[in-house]
Amino acid sequence: SHPSEDIRSQPLSGIRSLVMNLFGASDLAPFEQLSALLLSLRAEICLFLVAVAVHLLLFRLPRGSVPRKASVSTKKAKVASADDGDQGSARDLASQPEASGTSLIHLVDSMHRSKQDNSAILLEIEASLQRHLGQEERMRAVNDLLSVLSRRQDFDFADKVVRLLPAVGLQPDSQTYEILLNMQFMSRNYQSVARIVGRMKAEGVPFTTRSSVILLKVALKQDKFAEAKIHFRELSAVISKRVGEATSSPSAAPKNIILQMVECACLDRQLENLLPELTGMPLTEEVIQLMLSECLRCKDQALAQKVEKLARDQKFPLSDAMYALLVRNLANEPRLVEEIYAEVLERGSMMSPELVLAFLSFCSLTGLASFADKLFENCHPTQPAVLSHFIRFYAENHQYEKACDLYEKHSRSLGTDLKLERSVMNASMSCGRTELAKRLLDSGPSDVSKHIAMMRNCAASKNLQGVFAVFQALQDTGGDISSVVYNTVLDACVECHDMRAAEEWMEKTKLAGHLDVVTYNTMIKAHLHSGNFEKARALMEEMAAAGLQPNRVTFNELVNALVGKGGAGGQKKIWGIIDEMQAVGMRPNQVTCSILLKALDVRSAPEDVEKTMGLIRSMEEPMDEVLLSSVVEACVRIGKPEFLSMKLKELHANDKVKICGSHTFGSLIKAYGFAKDVAGVWSCWGEMRSRHIRPTSITLGCMVEAVVHNGDTEGGYELIHQMQEDENCRSALNSVIYCSVLKGFAREKNLERVFAVYKEMQERQLDFSTVTYNTIIDACARCGRVDYLPAILEDMQKNRIRPNVITFSTMLKGHCQTGDIQKGFAILEQMKKEAGLKPDEIMYNSLLDGCAQHAHIDEGLRVLQQMQEDGVKPSNYTLSILVKLMGRARRLDAAFDLMKQVARKFSISPNVHVYTNLIQACIGNRQLQRALETLELMIKEQVQPESRTYAILLRASLSHGLYDQAEGLLRAALGLKEAAPAFLRTPVASCPSLDEAVVNEMLIQLSKTREGPTIDLISEIKACRPRVRIDAATVRRVMAPGLRQATKGAWPLHLPANRQQSRANDRDRPLNAGEWADRRLRNGPTVAEKQPVRSAELLLCVVAFATLSAV
Repeated sequence: SHPSEDIRSQPLSGIRSLVMNLFGASDLAPFEQLSALLLSLRAEICLFLVAVAVHLLLFRLPRGSVPRKASVSTKKAKVASADDGDQGSARDLASQPEASGTSLIHLVDSMHRSKQDNSAILLEIEASLQRHLGQEERMRAVNDLLSVLSRRQDFDFADKVVRLLPAVGLQPDSQTYEILLNMQFMSRNYQSVARIVGRMKAEGVPFTTRSSVILLKVALKQDKFAEAKIHFRELSAVISKRVGEATSSPSAAPKNIILQMVECACLDRQLENLLPELTGMPLTEEVIQLMLSECLRCKDQALAQKVEKLARDQKFPLSDAMYALLVRNLANEPRLVEEIYAEVLERGSMMSPELVLAFLSFCSLTGLASFADKLFENCHPTQPAVLSHFIRFYAENHQYEKACDLYEKHSRSLGTDLKLERSVMNASMSCGRTELAKRLLDSGPSDVSKHIAMMRNCAASKNLQGVFAVFQALQDTGGDISSVVYNTVLDACVECHDMRAAEEWMEKTKLAGHLDVVTYNTMIKAHLHSGNFEKARALMEEMAAAGLQPNRVTFNELVNALVGKGGAGGQKKIWGIIDEMQAVGMRPNQVTCSILLKALDVRSAPEDVEKTMGLIRSMEEPMDEVLLSSVVEACVRIGKPEFLSMKLKELHANDKVKICGSHTFGSLIKAYGFAKDVAGVWSCWGEMRSRHIRPTSITLGCMVEAVVHNGDTEGGYELIHQMQEDENCRSALNSVIYCSVLKGFAREKNLERVFAVYKEMQERQLDFSTVTYNTIIDACARCGRVDYLPAILEDMQKNRIRPNVITFSTMLKGHCQTGDIQKGFAILEQMKKEAGLKPDEIMYNSLLDGCAQHAHIDEGLRVLQQMQEDGVKPSNYTLSILVKLMGRARRLDAAFDLMKQVARKFSISPNVHVYTNLIQACIGNRQLQRALETLELMIKEQVQPESRTYAILLRASLSHGLYDQAEGLLRAALGLKEAAPAFLRTPVASCPSLDEAVVNEMLIQLSKTREGPTIDLISEIKACRPRVRIDAATVRRVMAPGLRQATKGAWPLHLPANRQQSRANDRDRPLNAGEWADRRLRNGPTVAEKQPVRSAELLLCVVAFATLSAV
């Protein structure tokens, strides 16, 4: 071709020449047109070829896929040619007219050996089954095949065989389902077991004995006692029949099944419910021991007696181990234990050491030394462990002579036992056998640690003379007496609360030249515990004069003593000690910070909180888990959620602290719950569970309380049920945790759920407390169902729980809320006479509030007088109720006089609630001016108004048509300029917590008479108080009159083009402000405003399409 010709035509030049030679130049035009077409479609052709190649690679046909009609003959040919030894075997088996299960098994084995895939084998099985004449024979053959596949654990192929059955007109029978259940149980696929059971029930297929055994095992594996009990009851006859058989097959192992059933019952604490099912069944010793051990763990003596009766009814011979468990279970019943002892003696055989120790433990619990003497005479123990227990028993029960005699008689066989020697040493010193004590000490004269252990043992038993005797013995042997020995004696003096002996011993230590920092610290600690802070400081000065520098322990003891003392003066001394500590170059450590954190609470000054947190940040040691927990708990006690949230963020950012304890997670969960951070609560819980840290009762209680406290009571209840299903966490549940849920439902006034939780607690046999019943009574009182109270009190009496002051106070409150004031007075008198309790302020306030709600003036004043006679001091809450009582009775002057009188008599400074109730009383008596004077007095006393205060005054001003006054009050509440009256122009008059609903309501009401100033007020609020949210509906209603004028041309404002959206017939006309605002508020965002969202949606669709194309 020509050099300038396009290179794309070069590959076709040879073909063009060939065509010209064959057909001539005249026939070249069609070829050129075809080549041009191919060149223009070259990209599409290449893509098509690539697509075909990819399709063949990804979606090629299976290796053995052949047409169905030709598959049988083709597979037979492959089988015949694959293995000479199996030539024709598959054909012969498939051609048998009524092949048995064995033939199917041989067929499958033959085709597996010839490397056939499963689809071909299934086709051969199908062909073979279709030639069978009888349906029972065919089903039997399939079951035989499935049984072999089950033993081979070829579960996948067995499932395919089952799916093949409908194609040959067969349905699974009981034997088939038994095999399937066994396969799923072997693979521990319990969900599939449940599906198979559901299918059997739907099809009406009966369960075989083996199937029931499998279902029982599945229930036991899943710790589902109720389900296992049903299957166990169905199999009871079979188990009783086969209990003596010794086979290893799963269906004939009743002994193992009974043991597993008892273990499951013990795990779920349902042993008592299982005992009737075990009647008449021969039990093994292991099963009875397991049941008695469970009774001992649960401390259920009655249940232990039932187990004993079950064993004796079957005439089961009791072993020594079983007798020992019985004795430990019945230790609180001396008569029953003595009967068992007599029975053991009648047996005539030697008691095992385990049984002897059980009887001796009973003696220790009851203090029956005579029984121990009788036991020792009858059993004549020679084992060192048993002899040691007898000696320690006599020593602990003040029979020192017997303990010493027994030790001296068997000292050679006892060997070296430090714990035993301590007991004998204490006994010999107590009974005056100094020779034995000296011999014990002489047996190890150079063993200083032994002497120190003896001293500490004597100090623990408050035997100070014994401590001195041991020290003297050590001194007489010429042993090395160091400062550790002297400090041990000094510590014993302090532990025995003998300060005079401690001071004398310190002087003796000083003369011996063994004074050290530990000596001074011990004495400083002793003086601090006795409240003598001055002597402790004097010892520190003496310590410095002796050339000894106080260490961190010294300073920490001083700080801890001052923290325990409390008070404002104590805080100054604490920081003085911290400054002194830092002045000697000793920085506070983790212990110091933990002690300081204990002093922080809601009354702590902000500077003390900041100083403590600063010390923690400047601490040299890294923060550990204990200090982290202390920081979190201190932040909760301070009671400032915003401060707590900030500290939690700091602690979360500090990833150096690795939390491993459940207690620390509990503190964090409690903190997040207090800060209203529900996500943080669940995050902490999830992290703890993911790290397999088992929650304690306290941690679980903190979690449930945090969830309930944040308004998700149902979530807390579901969490309890989840923990109930977890065998590792089930034991952590208690009645306190359930009480958190009870309180949540009580606050929600959901009485039905309260009684549902109460019923569940009864079913689970939890220990009830007064708090539990008080919570239920509170729920009834909140819901006005005081008719339930007698039944609840009856339940309390059955459980031997006595009502307390809170119980009576809650019942009284419930009756007062329903208007039955006389019943409230009756409860008050009942509490005084029958329960002997003294009413507190809460009870009197509840009575007063009931009188105020129903305008019982005389009764209310009588309650106040009785309250003062009983010596109960009124509070601000009492004052507020009294003001409300007088205000509702239209006795305004009496309300002011009573408030002043009670406040003066009991030195009460009225708070915001008292003043607000006074203002409410003034408004109720149509004295708005006096209400404003009360507000002025309130501001003068530096009492900041609350949202309710301003809401009352604002609505009263509007109702009197005083719009300027209402605007001035609203400005004062929001802290804006031009507040009115003038006394409100002070920071104390502002209300940071003003309800936004009140603001929106006032703006709407003000706009009805003054449109322009209201719009200016809205602008000022948005500029100065941006956190105050003004609703769009409020703005629309305020601006509605101006927008309507704008439609008449009074306010011609044209908006940008992207906002000028209208209907089709008005599209070309620009919108004025009124039309645009009305349409914008009525129709929502315009098309132009929605465009970015649609673009994002389109982009998402493109990305999704591209991803699918790539796949």
